[in-house]
Amino acid sequence: MFELDSFEIVGRLLVSILFGGVIGYEREIKGHNAGLRTHILVCVGATLFSLVQLQATYTTIKLAMESPDLLQVLNSDLTRIPAQIVSGIGFLGAGTIIVTKRSVTGLTTAASIWATASLGIAVGMGYYFIAFSGSIIILLILMAIRKVFRVQDYKTLEVSYYKRKETKKAIQDYFDANKILVVDLDYLVDSYKEDKAVFLVIYTLSIPEKLSATGIVEDLSDLDSIIGIRTIKDV
Repeated sequence: MFELDSFEIVGRLLVSILFGGVIGYEREIKGHNAGLRTHILVCVGATLFSLVQLQATYTTIKLAMESPDLLQVLNSDLTRIPAQIVSGIGFLGAGTIIVTKRSVTGLTTAASIWATASLGIAVGMGYYFIAFSGSIIILLILMAIRKVFRVQDYKTLEVSYYKRKETKKAIQDYFDANKILVVDLDYLVDSYKEDKAVFLVIYTLSIPEKLSATGIVEDLSDLDSIIGIRTIKDV
């Protein structure tokens, strides 16, 4: 009566994957930094924290019924310390997030740290099956989720070059030939070098599955007018 069975625990974790995945998939196909894995990890982590809380409550009730003389002791909040861990781990996760003008990295790592904290709480409180089930699911999310769900791959490319018109056309011709879609771009005059204007363009690209950002950089670097090119990492 006062305990979640194994099927209920696994079922709730699977449902959390479904709900978190639906939201994360919608965010990822629109190119947002916090995408599929991040949302699923957060949802699963929250579920694990809730399962631990619920199991602790059931354990308290059971002990109170078996030993009424311990009722005064059991009035203390068993989840007080875990609650502090939940708050504190957020600062650790925030330390893995790097924000620049053009990108945000480390969100999945931050989410995995937060979710892993829930596993530690579950183990510490003796709820081994909750911890085991959660750890397997988190590993599957991190290792296999992108293989199961293929979403559009967005990459950000920063290119510096001379000869604005000729180079711009050459880059666009390359994109067209390889079916690379320009989702967004920022364009400005970065500086002057040897009395020549250096143009800086930030491309947000939708890349076909057969191509890689590294290959695109190598191909475009063959253009003589390009003086600098690099990818800006996504989450």
